[in-house]
Amino acid sequence: MKKIFVLFLLATFSIKAQTWQLEAIKLKEGSEKEYLETEKFWEKVKKLAVEESKLGAWYVFKNITKVEEGKDRRYDYFVCNFYQDEAQMNSNVDMLDLAMRAHKGKLSKSKIKYNFQNWDSARKYTNTYSLERLDRTINIVPVSKNTPIYLYPMAQKNDEYENLEMKFAKKSHEIDILDYRKAYWAFDKVIDRSENANKEITHFTFEKYTSDNLPKSRRSNWDEMEYEERLMWDMALKSRKAFPRIQLEFVMSSE
Repeated sequence: MKKIFVLFLLATFSIKAQTWQLEAIKLKEGSEKEYLETEKFWEKVKKLAVEESKLGAWYVFKNITKVEEGKDRRYDYFVCNFYQDEAQMNSNVDMLDLAMRAHKGKLSKSKIKYNFQNWDSARKYTNTYSLERLDRTINIVPVSKNTPIYLYPMAQKNDEYENLEMKFAKKSHEIDILDYRKAYWAFDKVIDRSENANKEITHFTFEKYTSDNLPKSRRSNWDEMEYEERLMWDMALKSRKAFPRIQLEFVMSSE
């Protein structure tokens, strides 16, 4: 009965509309140290942007997905910029002015300008997705380097996909949160992308687990499910194409 009551609270949790951008970054060979130094420069700028309500939040994650020996990851880092809405995301913010004020008295003006102008010098390429947050659960664990985080790219296959994620699959994530196995789940729709970004991807799910529990799906116990639940999961899985999941490690943020 207690779980049912808490699930009701989760279901009635207010979902605030949110827009964000995901930068998928491939680094030049041997440039990781330079890249991290660049992001440390931007960390102060992004924190000031958040303080002045010009940005919601900013996160940097490292891609630690295991790959076969001899193969290379398509992306090395992911950067997330969160906004209150599309208007804030598309607003004309003077980022150089923010950089000057964020580093005033710590770096020379010429050094600030150099870092500002060479923001992508360590990057081989960057693909960007603009996303709208459609749904999410509560967030029970602050993000840290020890927090297991996964990004799941998806391709919508039929018109039922979004409803099945938000009205059916979400309930499974909420139960995982009550069991303290999962810390957070979010569901996002791609509303725009850069020219070379994967055109097939239509959505992402973002999942965060508790630090002492590895992600192991409860849905794998197929034989113990009721007929109706098996039917719903079958419909849900057929409504989407899942790409290989991406395991992330937290690096830094505006928080």
